[in-house]
Amino acid sequence: MSLKLRLNLIITGLLLLIMLAGVMLSFNNARMNALAEIASAEKLTLYLFDEAIISSDNSNLKFDRHAFRLQRLDHMRHLKIELLDSAGNVLDSNQSESGYKFHNESPVWFERILNKMTPKWEPSIRKLDYHGEPLGKLIITPDPTYEYAEIWKQITDLLMLLSIFFVSVNLVISWAVAQALKPTEKILFALNELEKGNLATRLPAFNLPELARIGRKFNHMIETLQQSITRNHKLTQQLITLQEEERKSLARDLHDEFGQCLTAIHTDASVILKVSEKKYPELRDSALAITQLSRHLMDLVSGLLQRLRPGILDELGLSAALYDLVGTWRSRHENSVCTLSINGVADDLGEVISLALYRLIQECLTNISRHAGATTVEINIHLATIGGRPGLKVSVRDNGRGFDPGKADGLGLPGMRERVEGLGGELKLKARPNHGAEIMAWIPTGLPT
Repeated sequence: MSLKLRLNLIITGLLLLIMLAGVMLSFNNARMNALAEIASAEKLTLYLFDEAIISSDNSNLKFDRHAFRLQRLDHMRHLKIELLDSAGNVLDSNQSESGYKFHNESPVWFERILNKMTPKWEPSIRKLDYHGEPLGKLIITPDPTYEYAEIWKQITDLLMLLSIFFVSVNLVISWAVAQALKPTEKILFALNELEKGNLATRLPAFNLPELARIGRKFNHMIETLQQSITRNHKLTQQLITLQEEERKSLARDLHDEFGQCLTAIHTDASVILKVSEKKYPELRDSALAITQLSRHLMDLVSGLLQRLRPGILDELGLSAALYDLVGTWRSRHENSVCTLSINGVADDLGEVISLALYRLIQECLTNISRHAGATTVEINIHLATIGGRPGLKVSVRDNGRGFDPGKADGLGLPGMRERVEGLGGELKLKARPNHGAEIMAWIPTGLPT
């Protein structure tokens, strides 16, 4: 549940409670007012009738339909007034068919609730007699219908007002919350860019003090992270440079010292082998063994030299070195098909970029031969521009057993990533178990495309 929706629900709940409390309070106040008004009207009516009886000449009092002129009291909608003779017949009443007709708008269920909440309305009876002889009686029955209608109108008006207030407050709060949370979209965008590796992302200055502090802290964190990553890349490049220099020095020593010694041993063993065939046949087997062993060691040294420092890279350029690398890999894996496609890539990329690209392809082929068990390998290298920057796009794809990218730290990927990112490039991995794998890299070169 989003923060905006949560705040709206909380405020809506509070407003509903306030509305309910207001309706109940209005309901109770209206009910008490109705009781007081009806009781007051009843007392006033009885008082006026008592005064009328006292002031009249009882000896001439005659009960007929116009004794008290009750028809003139048809406007008293709170009370039902009836004049009965001694036999119980209605002589007069303030209820008339031709008089005022009140239209009750309150629903039946509403009146039932009020009737249950208020005491039972009991009629008031005033007996009329003359010298102990009953002449009749006056019955005043409270009629709360009009008051119920007033209460219903007050409550509906209140509910209408509260509904308008409720909708208005929710709209205003929704707008205010949306405006307050609007900067979170920028924060989320910055975090997504940071996740993609875009360290140039920065948050703008926010107006809210709380978000402004978050923005400053975020920008400071990114700057610190960027500086740290830059230092790490520089350190990595220095380590890679030292490693390559050490490999170059070791390869030179192997070639100049160990290689020459093995060549001399092989030459002497060959001479001894020829001589032994004529003069010393008992030495022939030993001379042959020395010759074969020295040749084997020379092949091993040649392979070590190729891995330590590919001399063909310095002599013939990047393309020739890559084709030679792929050809050597094919010869060792006759059951696999490996294709190499180089499009528009020049050989004068510089030692750092050329060596990084060569090591990347070399490491990929080593991983495929050790872990993938692939029968098809496709290598594509071509020029590509990303973000206005020219560079080399490399793709190495195989149809091997694949792997889980989250558990691929032991496949030499960190070293490849550091080598590529140290040059300002990007390296991506796409793999699934039993669905092969693909290494994609982009290395900036500065060459025109």
